[in-house]
Amino acid sequence: MNRTQIKCFLSLGRTLNYSKTAEELFMSQPAVSKNIKKLELEMNTKLVNFAHHKVELTVNGQFLWNKLALVDAILDDTVASIQNNDLNGQPTFNIGFTDIPFEDSFLPRFISLVNEKYHYRINLVFLDPNGKVNLIESLKNKTVDLLLFQSDLFSKDKDLASTALLSGGFSVAVSKQNPLASQERLTLKELSGQRVLLWNGNELIPTINELKYEINDKYPNLNITDSYDTAILSIYAGANVAVGIVPSILFNPDSKTVNYVKLKSPMKISYSVGYLREKPEDKQIQNIIKTLKYAINVEKSHW
Repeated sequence: MNRTQIKCFLSLGRTLNYSKTAEELFMSQPAVSKNIKKLELEMNTKLVNFAHHKVELTVNGQFLWNKLALVDAILDDTVASIQNNDLNGQPTFNIGFTDIPFEDSFLPRFISLVNEKYHYRINLVFLDPNGKVNLIESLKNKTVDLLLFQSDLFSKDKDLASTALLSGGFSVAVSKQNPLASQERLTLKELSGQRVLLWNGNELIPTINELKYEINDKYPNLNITDSYDTAILSIYAGANVAVGIVPSILFNPDSKTVNYVKLKSPMKISYSVGYLREKPEDKQIQNIIKTLKYAINVEKSHW
């Protein structure tokens, strides 16, 4: 099946007239007929009935015509998009992410949607919050256009702004072997006697520091240690030699060794998208933020 055969078949199915199809496609009538016959041979079925100077599509022909018409429309639209936009000039946005499990679940949907609706090209840039790259500087020096991270990171710099995408609090990573894992919520007091690892990436995050202050002030007997790597934290928690406190967005629903139990605390920390303060006026940035929110809400509805 080639493009010429498809064009001949689609035109004939619409005109129901070999002469009109030949005229429409700037072909001879025998050439149109020959392409239809070849298509029928390849499909191993009769697609067109022609009797008494009347053209009709068979049942199989009508079914194939409906499917090919849809595919052809998509193909034409794709070619037009490429020709009109010129991929080299297609708007491209670099989005920084930290590769948490939640991002693995919603980012594919986001990229697909923003490409389909706005024809933007998205480049994902992995930024390790435990590494040497300063996340704020990656925005300020325009290594990335937007950055997905906790809202607190952006609030401490006057040149940055952010939009909350998902609000939450903190969770306790507990081994499934630990009796605490079966509870719906845990208080800091209930963690007494446990070795506690508090996630505190290399970046200064005010809410985490507030939580740390509260623990040191009200629960001085808690054995608490900073942990700069969520993977290491979850390994120790899974081994049941410690419990971990992390922002709720860092939970891993697919963990085979750890349950994530909500920490009863008034402190809230939002998963947000950060950008330079002048960016919100950019219509394209607004479209990206709107699509991020939609993709996250779709993912959230599956929880």
